[in-house]
Amino acid sequence: MVSDSLHTTPLVPRQTPRNAPRQAGKSPRTTRQLTHIAAARLLPSFCILASHLSFEKVFKDPGVQEVYYRIFNPSGFNSVSFFIVLSGFILTWISANRPPGRGFVARRLLRILPVHFLTWAVVVCAFSSMFTGPGLFATLTLLQGWFPDHAVYWAANAPAWTLSTELVLYAMFPAVYRYLSRRTDRALFLVLGLLVAVVVLLPAALQALPDGAKFANAAFTERGHLVSVSEWKYWLVYVFPLTRVVEALCGMVVCLLVLRGRWTRNVLLPTALLVLAVVVEELWAPILLTLSALTIVPIVLLIGALAAKEAAGWSTDASAAPQGLPTRAVARVSAYGTYTFGIYMYQWAFILVCQRYLRPWGNGTATGVLLVVAFYAVCVAVSILSSRYVETPVNRFTKPAITAYEKR
Repeated sequence: MVSDSLHTTPLVPRQTPRNAPRQAGKSPRTTRQLTHIAAARLLPSFCILASHLSFEKVFKDPGVQEVYYRIFNPSGFNSVSFFIVLSGFILTWISANRPPGRGFVARRLLRILPVHFLTWAVVVCAFSSMFTGPGLFATLTLLQGWFPDHAVYWAANAPAWTLSTELVLYAMFPAVYRYLSRRTDRALFLVLGLLVAVVVLLPAALQALPDGAKFANAAFTERGHLVSVSEWKYWLVYVFPLTRVVEALCGMVVCLLVLRGRWTRNVLLPTALLVLAVVVEELWAPILLTLSALTIVPIVLLIGALAAKEAAGWSTDASAAPQGLPTRAVARVSAYGTYTFGIYMYQWAFILVCQRYLRPWGNGTATGVLLVVAFYAVCVAVSILSSRYVETPVNRFTKPAITAYEKR
């Protein structure tokens, strides 16, 4: 999940003619915020939470529960893919003003480790009997994504499995960023095409191979029906860090193209493609293709288009009518986009509490909707408190040491 704030100092992309000579990777610098993307993070974060809650019988009416389940169950997979792509995009965006140096990995780890350690400790103290020792240790050290065993990569705070991918991205980002930023536009489009092909073709190829040991989960559905999934295939497509980091690399390439003014500003087309891909997932696609393959193209297009459209409104020409700039309402909503990492990390502890103690299930339609909304609101509130009283103090305390390390 993306843990980096969007309220930083990225570049404004340079809108140059296609035939104008220029140096690859060069753009003017200024301080801007990607407000539209910050606001857009809230919807997929809600979809992930609603997807996790869909495993429970939130609604008493079987018909309402089935509709809720069929809408939000697959959306969790697609939302995770959105955040992984966005991770690479945002790291590239903020690195344009501050290229990754000696303290890059340390600064990035401070974005995720305070919340990770806190949520891990809370879950383990309250529910340790539910998990194995190896699973708890692998989750604590963020190595869980490397083990093809759902008892390991879903141990303790289950959503934390994505942090295994984040660690890989942080480790490789400085070298990959320096390499990609020196490539031409044509080379970047070629690299992007190859990366997307890997995401699409890997699960398609695995469909033809024999299955290994299978396991079932409430998240695994095809056309609304529960299915069993080959453990190693599911792990390789959805959990394995080296597979998922490919999507983050897509985000890096898209960001570089946006910064150079080489990306479309059409938001409607990728939005329509994303809706179409979700419909195809519901009506036809086998489970392995629904994890990320069918939605990677519209997600890549949409993230780039949102950034390109907003950046196009940062015109220095005072006489030009501003287009693509966020409205006041969007700007207010975007302030909560910085808390989506906390929302993602804290939700599982609340779900476990509900499963064991509260059991607020079997509601009427209106009450069930209010429950899901209230659940999300609680996660937002806890994330805000965590940011203020945990993450910010820890970062403030460790900042001098990281600064000294960078200067050494």
